[in-house]
Amino acid sequence: MNQIQKTKPLSKHCQICGAPAQYSYFGVVSCHSCKMFFKRNGTCKKDTLKCDYNNNCEINLHTRHLCTACRLAKCFRFGMTTDRFRPSRQMKPTTKGLVNTQISTLNLVQSDNSLLTPSQWTLLSNLYHSYNESELIVNGHRLADFYIKNKSFHMTDPTCVKEFLTSIYQTAGKYLCSNGDIGKLSVDDRSLILRGAADNVACITGVFCMNHCQLYNLDSFLHMMTSRYGVQTVSIHQRGKKYIDSDIVIGKLAISLFALTQHTSIHLSNVLTNLVNPVILLQIQNTYAEVTWKYLVYRYGLLEAVRRFLNLTLWLRAVTMLTHHAQTLTAHVYDVDTLVDDIEFKLLLDDIDQMAS
Repeated sequence: MNQIQKTKPLSKHCQICGAPAQYSYFGVVSCHSCKMFFKRNGTCKKDTLKCDYNNNCEINLHTRHLCTACRLAKCFRFGMTTDRFRPSRQMKPTTKGLVNTQISTLNLVQSDNSLLTPSQWTLLSNLYHSYNESELIVNGHRLADFYIKNKSFHMTDPTCVKEFLTSIYQTAGKYLCSNGDIGKLSVDDRSLILRGAADNVACITGVFCMNHCQLYNLDSFLHMMTSRYGVQTVSIHQRGKKYIDSDIVIGKLAISLFALTQHTSIHLSNVLTNLVNPVILLQIQNTYAEVTWKYLVYRYGLLEAVRRFLNLTLWLRAVTMLTHHAQTLTAHVYDVDTLVDDIEFKLLLDDIDQMAS
């Protein structure tokens, strides 16, 4: 009987996702999660697993649950083999007279899907990839490096600051253009919700990135923000950052979950009554909330999922306060208005292309 090869401790990282790992399973140094994943999926036929992104998904500790096809392909690419599988043992009854019966159980982790259906995993993957923060993170780190290098409370680099703030609105705009659910709305409904959505995503993007780049730890940066936006803005920012989840997948799901929360916009307080079909908007929000909750339960278990979901609601409250306050800032209102015009133009061109095709 072929045994799972288990060598002495190696003190390395999993070659599949990068998580801490000490042993070699199926021929590759891997963590327990990737070992179990390969054991469940190693014998699947290739045509049953499909990638929605041309088999180019990056597999790491945070994204390993998003694409089963690419994760399995990486397992084989790094040398995992199914010939090291061993059959399950048949346990003998320990007491005479006991009947060895098999009890049917529900496999909640089949195909690494847990509570989520395949279509929900696809939606989760789409929402994760729709929000591309790479350019914003680069500008945020560049700004942080400038302050750390100069160590000056009053030192500012207008170019770095401008690039960083511009990236916040650009990132929000690209996400709203990439969100397929927003693109499917009617032109009239879309024009009603875009102002509030742009406000929400821009504000939450600012908090999300400033926390990720550790800009809140730099006194010189906070001084610059205070000079530009006022003490109250910085105070609300800092109040919201403590609720941001360390899991970047949850952070991105939260952005989608908050994007269409229209009651945060004082300019569009009656938006739901003016929509052609308000039920569609509520269905989108409900779908995002369900995916977020199921991912939390799958990833962390019920008790931890409750705690993290509570933090999401507290973050929503903080973002609501920030959005409400931001609408009194001339610079922010102008940037959001410009952003909405660009988004509407881009989505209109997309509509024309679809009709032409």
